[in-house]
Amino acid sequence: MTSEERILKTLSHQEPDHVPFDLGGTIVTGITKGIYSRLLEYRGLTREVRVLDYVQQLAQIDEDVARWLEIDTKCGFPGISRKNPLIKEEGNYFYFEDEWGIRWGMPKSGGLYFDVISNPLAKAENIDDVEKYPWPDPGAEILKDLEEEIGRQNQKKILIVESFGSGIFETALRLRGYEQFLIDLTLAPGLAEAILEQILEVKLRYIDLLNQNFKGRIHILREGDDLATQQSLLISKEMYQRFIKPKHRQLFEYAKKSLGPSFYIFFHSCGAVYDLIPDFIEAGIDILNPVQLSASKMNPEKLKRDFGKLITFWGGGVDTQGTLLRGSKDDVREEVKRNIEIFAPGGGYVFAAVHNIQDDIPVENLVTMWEAWKSKS
Repeated sequence: MTSEERILKTLSHQEPDHVPFDLGGTIVTGITKGIYSRLLEYRGLTREVRVLDYVQQLAQIDEDVARWLEIDTKCGFPGISRKNPLIKEEGNYFYFEDEWGIRWGMPKSGGLYFDVISNPLAKAENIDDVEKYPWPDPGAEILKDLEEEIGRQNQKKILIVESFGSGIFETALRLRGYEQFLIDLTLAPGLAEAILEQILEVKLRYIDLLNQNFKGRIHILREGDDLATQQSLLISKEMYQRFIKPKHRQLFEYAKKSLGPSFYIFFHSCGAVYDLIPDFIEAGIDILNPVQLSASKMNPEKLKRDFGKLITFWGGGVDTQGTLLRGSKDDVREEVKRNIEIFAPGGGYVFAAVHNIQDDIPVENLVTMWEAWKSKS
């Protein structure tokens, strides 16, 4: 089987020849620069690490490493600012502004990532202020990198196309400010709705752009909104159903209608999202990531039993916060084997760690994770 065939088969809830493996296929299943550099050293390789995503400082997986690890995925990242930022300096910080006008900053000394440091709609007082904001207009120039990746594919790996910016909910939080937007949902719902609607319109235009250039050539779009902590939801289920779910449904239905029948929505949502999974499925989500097993209610057996025939689990291979970071190699090996035994039967599973693999992960544990997947898959 090719990687594309393997993943499309598991997405149809049939068992492929073996469990597909993802590392670096999205910006939420990636690996940061430091640990990737140590992985290269482990392999006896020395080279400059290319950055895929400057915000999270994720590495671009090299082709020879992808062959070694038998990775089935490739990240299709449009040429937006977090991939090709215009980085400036101010005081003790590096910073850049993204397409949405959001400023991201990283300390010059000791900084690990770029974080949001300004919220351009923080002072918006009414819907008119929202409508007058200079909303981004995705243009063909951002597709150059995607075109090159698709041209190199030749069905060797499956390309996962990244969204235009963060999810609808997350982008609203960053534009308005986390606290203020959550307040808006309760005290200024009209203003909140106007912001969400404008974000949706931008994302629909991005789908049009993909349709015009790549229809029939791509199979997966990654979107995502973090809607939970590790203990509970960030907003109530009812608030999600009122404000966010209709936007998700409209976006995902439009994407599937525009981009063809064999097209899937990959949705990243960290934390304790168990109670929202039925809504995710109704909204048109086909793939759930990262399957954060350490979060409340995210029990592997229960997830597979309740939703395994309705959604594909992409992740949940090993806990990056606990086992992969602090566990022994035996701990890592046993957790990987156990989770594959739970998630893989009947298809609907792609192996990946729970979220990005960070710099503080021991490289020996990372290699053990891969070896355990290979022996069990």
